[in-house]
Amino acid sequence: MELKKPLTYDEQVDRLISAHNLTINNRGQAIEILKQVNYYRLTAYGIGLKKKEDHEKYHDDISIEHLYKLYKFDSKFRNMLIHIIETIEIQLKTQISNYLALKYGAEGYKDVANFISKKNKDGEEIHSVVIKSFEKECARHSKYPFVKHHFEKYEGHFPIWAAVELFTFGNIGSLFDIMQNEDRKAIACLYNTHPSHLNSWILSLIEVRNICAHYGRLYNMPLKQPPFLYSEDKKYINPTRTKIFPVLLVIKRIMNNNLEWKTFVTELEALVEQYADVLELKFMDFPRNWAVVLTNEKSK
Repeated sequence: MELKKPLTYDEQVDRLISAHNLTINNRGQAIEILKQVNYYRLTAYGIGLKKKEDHEKYHDDISIEHLYKLYKFDSKFRNMLIHIIETIEIQLKTQISNYLALKYGAEGYKDVANFISKKNKDGEEIHSVVIKSFEKECARHSKYPFVKHHFEKYEGHFPIWAAVELFTFGNIGSLFDIMQNEDRKAIACLYNTHPSHLNSWILSLIEVRNICAHYGRLYNMPLKQPPFLYSEDKKYINPTRTKIFPVLLVIKRIMNNNLEWKTFVTELEALVEQYADVLELKFMDFPRNWAVVLTNEKSK
């Protein structure tokens, strides 16, 4: 099948009107929107807003401004989320690196004997993949002061508390996955959970963090990594697909419903209210009383 032909902004507007029944109240404004957010990205926010009898056409009341508002909400929501996930990522790096350093020594993370043998889908040892990734980051960031310092003073030897600063969230997740069972239990205990539960939380957060970092869509977006939820929260997860709300429940539990988390929820309430005229909360699996659920002490 041949690729579609490129269209000018005017032609894009014409196509949105004729082929997709999108309401254009102001053609000039519509063109300005398309200059800021490309057609392909913007129209992804129209998923779920088209007629049942014709999946190519939007409902009669859907306008380009409607889609743009959804895009703006999603952008602000991502910015909020990446900051709170960053807090969790840094905390995990701190807890894991401190634990491994005290038990195995400053460079014990490099010794494969301190970890279980596990391979990735390509048949490579996960420990080897993590160390290679770290070494690549060292080369990529060779001009960073602390990297230069360890090459010049310590001949390229990095204690784990320094090395972890060059680990991606994915590296940390992989490292936790191959830690010895008793070591995984010790870290999971800090979060009052089981190692397998924490592992699923980390994987879920890595996925969401990567979506945020690459400006992907979270609104009405099915996720690949469903997080483990305790019995009191399982009613908030759809067994056929995972949206963002269950991940928020996991963040709440990891943050122990602290002040930073409560501030996040308050700011999210304000954001949802700002875009209430276009949001479909069910598209994110938010229950009606979502703010209460996210701050309720009983399910922390």
